Amino acid sequence: MVNPPIDVHSPYYLHPNENPGANLVTASLVGNNYHSWSQAMWRSLKTKNKHGFVDGSLPKPAADDPLFGVWDRCNTLVISWLTQAMDPVIAQNILWMDLASEIWADLKSRYYQGDLFRISDLQEELYSLKQGDMPITTYFTRLKSLWQELEAFRPIPSCTCAVSCTCDLIPIVKSYRDSDYVIRFLKGLHENYAAVRSSIMLMNPLPPISKVFSLLVQQERQFNSVNLEESKILAYHSDAGKKYAHNADHDSHEQDRSKRTPYPSKGKGNSGRYAAKECSFCLRSGHTVDYCYKKYGYPPNFKKNGSFNFVTQEDGDDFDAKSACSFKPEVNHSTPGFTAEQ
Repeated sequence: MVNPPIDVHSPYYLHPNENPGANLVTASLVGNNYHSWSQAMWRSLKTKNKHGFVDGSLPKPAADDPLFGVWDRCNTLVISWLTQAMDPVIAQNILWMDLASEIWADLKSRYYQGDLFRISDLQEELYSLKQGDMPITTYFTRLKSLWQELEAFRPIPSCTCAVSCTCDLIPIVKSYRDSDYVIRFLKGLHENYAAVRSSIMLMNPLPPISKVFSLLVQQERQFNSVNLEESKILAYHSDAGKKYAHNADHDSHEQDRSKRTPYPSKGKGNSGRYAAKECSFCLRSGHTVDYCYKKYGYPPNFKKNGSFNFVTQEDGDDFDAKSACSFKPEVNHSTPGFTAEQ
């Protein structure tokens, strides 16, 4: 039997790039993610014009129908797509089902039950969600995903009367739902946005959630710019304070050095400003008790004839030992065998 020509807009049309091994969704079905998985899979099948094979709108034709061959091929392709997007354990359970619509119904009956538990979890997460340290965009995205999933479980019903209602009941209910959405978004904001939140909640009627989100993003951008300027000012004053403290320490150090008594200047005899100085320890002139070698010991490069070069750590002046106390070796006469030179 020759298959009839298929129009490109027909659900029986198969594009050359459509193959059984393609993954239509990023996340596989593992059981607890059925609601998000089914929504993503439904959109992918609808994009490929194959959603009629899972919702039952394209039933299986008779075996002698001219479209049976193309229908069976498309149905098998949809089953392959569903299997590729499942956990291997779940795929094993639907392996012997021949209709894509049966598989779709079986998955719904198996994982769609327990809506009340999921609704209670969503409500708890929705009312406990706070912005904290998250940016406005991240906080809004998380809140929106919870809100949309909750609305998927409890959508606003539409009128099914034979004669269409003229009252505004459905629009009023929808406006209440939108107001609740805005209120939940505002109540979870950080305390930095308390003033903006109060201003928005005083509006009557409340603006839509998109407008509220836009206002808060602008406010967040202003906060970030102000914080950036404050951080620059603090950094500038901090650097200036460090520089001032460094200069103050340097000036204080210089003042201490000016007050400190330097070593005697280089020269012969007791000339200079230390000539009138007299040591209170060795009773010799030319130095004070603070620089008496007789009291504190002689430097390592002290020569026997009494002359040496001593470099101080403070001023670095060379200075003759004759300006200090003269060296007179002391001999311990109680120790035999040593001469005065030794």
